[in-house]
Amino acid sequence: MAILGRKRSIDRDELMQAIERVARRSGVAGLSIDAVAKEAGISKSSVVYDCESKAGLLSAFTRHQMAQHRASFDEVLVRHQGQPNARLRALIETFRTAPTDEEIAMAMLISAGMGENAECREIMREVMAEDADAIAAQAGDKPKMLRALLTLHGMAFLEYFGFHRFDDKTRNEILDELMAVAERDPGADGD
Repeated sequence: MAILGRKRSIDRDELMQAIERVARRSGVAGLSIDAVAKEAGISKSSVVYDCESKAGLLSAFTRHQMAQHRASFDEVLVRHQGQPNARLRALIETFRTAPTDEEIAMAMLISAGMGENAECREIMREVMAEDADAIAAQAGDKPKMLRALLTLHGMAFLEYFGFHRFDDKTRNEILDELMAVAERDPGADGD
């Protein structure tokens, strides 16, 4: 007769889903190695092996979410390759659709993680710096293209934190203006 117990290991995506379920249900304050292990149906030592601590859970989850976001963004970026200000144009395109309730909830979880964990803040700082650096490097008029980026992040901040929802008409008018700014800029190569 076999004795049934918890699995020793889990797929990384399954672990990230377990972290998300616990964080949604109990908040970041309720996130723990034990809670994630129980949610995933694996041993506590398996979670400790993968993430080491609660801070490690938050960091792993943030990195995972940013990697998923970057993969989706890269699909959009490919459509703009070869154009001046390709990264800014791709970012503008990704903002055409308002964030879903699911995306807003995810942003709130990541934000809570940043409030509790310096490594999560550093992960987000790196992501934001990568965008700003790439946009500046591709721009003919760096300050103007960075102001466009700031406008995009301002829009995201308002919507992802529930402070304001832009209707589709207003959203597209703003984004059309930003796209026109990006298109008029000759880019770093001056084309």
